[in-house]
Amino acid sequence: MHRHALAVLCLCAATWLMGQDVNTGQEDQTVKALLKRIEALEKKQKKNDQKDLLTQLKAKAQTLAQKKKKVDDSETRKFHSGLRQQSALNPNISLGGDFYTAYGSSSSEYNRLQGDRSWGTGRFFLREMELSLQAPLDPFTRGKVSLSFGREGVVVEEGYMQWLNLPLNMNLKVGEFKTQFGQLNRYHDHALPQFDRPYVLNAFFGVGTLGGFGVGANFLLPALTAHVNELDLEFVSGGTGITFTDQSKHDFIFVAHYKNYYDLNRSTYLELGFSGATGHTDAKADMRATLFSTDLTLKWAPPGRSKYRGLEWRTELIYGERELANQTIESWGGFSYLQYRIGPKHLVGMRADYTQFPENEVFEEKGVSLLLDYWQSEFVFLRFQYSLIDRNFDENDHRFIVQTCWAMGPHKHETY
Repeated sequence: MHRHALAVLCLCAATWLMGQDVNTGQEDQTVKALLKRIEALEKKQKKNDQKDLLTQLKAKAQTLAQKKKKVDDSETRKFHSGLRQQSALNPNISLGGDFYTAYGSSSSEYNRLQGDRSWGTGRFFLREMELSLQAPLDPFTRGKVSLSFGREGVVVEEGYMQWLNLPLNMNLKVGEFKTQFGQLNRYHDHALPQFDRPYVLNAFFGVGTLGGFGVGANFLLPALTAHVNELDLEFVSGGTGITFTDQSKHDFIFVAHYKNYYDLNRSTYLELGFSGATGHTDAKADMRATLFSTDLTLKWAPPGRSKYRGLEWRTELIYGERELANQTIESWGGFSYLQYRIGPKHLVGMRADYTQFPENEVFEEKGVSLLLDYWQSEFVFLRFQYSLIDRNFDENDHRFIVQTCWAMGPHKHETY
């Protein structure tokens, strides 16, 4: 605004001069004087503008400083040591429930009552509540504990620590664990592809699994016979009381498993495994039992659509020799199941079973099971299963089972 006023003043002065009858020398001197005065006024105005801008900046800085001071005063300062926070040390904790009800057509006690080889029928059952704790102990080891609350009270289902990435591509674990015999022996009950374990596993190990307290080593081998080769060697003190004794200081079992993994294409892989287990059958360690197993698994999961379509086919055969006082019992059995995903929440499956019993190979059990799974979410599922059980030593049974499983925490329904 001041500059416009000065320009107007100069214009008026020039007009006035032109209107005067003066000589040229006087005009030049008057113009020079006016220009000097204008230049002095512009410098003065520039200084005033700079002072105004500086005043505004100072006021803004003072306002911001006052706001920061108020924030600092309202906060309580916290000082932390170099130790890790306690919450970072907590393990992953999960809790799961496995409930079921079953109805069977047979009235025999072998079918209706819960036992070493039967889950029972005729009422509602709590199979187990499982509390799982998992955590890395340090960069080199990890720990896992699974506590089962069921019909036998509180049982340590698994509890071990594991050293990782040791020389020879080895992982080493020590504690209570399920052995790597075949494919399904390591599965917890809530993670099984069907409600019950295949009949051959029930016959040789009961409704439990082959495991115990001991040491196990897993080796990642060079690709010798497949794309990936693994070898598990385990030595445990345990036994199930059926094939191997569990009642003396001679209850040691040695288990070995060799796995071959093949990638057939982007969506399909194949696993072929061989297992062996040996241990004593009596408390005096005079007699021994030996088992051999071969398992085959084929899985198909199309990339990008594995949530909607998928197929799993698994077959396993077990052969056993059990020494008695005057003879050796040879028995065998096997199972094969096919499971197909028909949508994001539904799976259908079928399993065929046959087995002889290791105590007496004359006793036979065979059957077929059909099932439908409904996964409400990854934390909750319902299972509907029908099983036909044909025995030559007891009544046949048509069994209908409804199972529900839920899980809270990061463990979910873990498989192996």
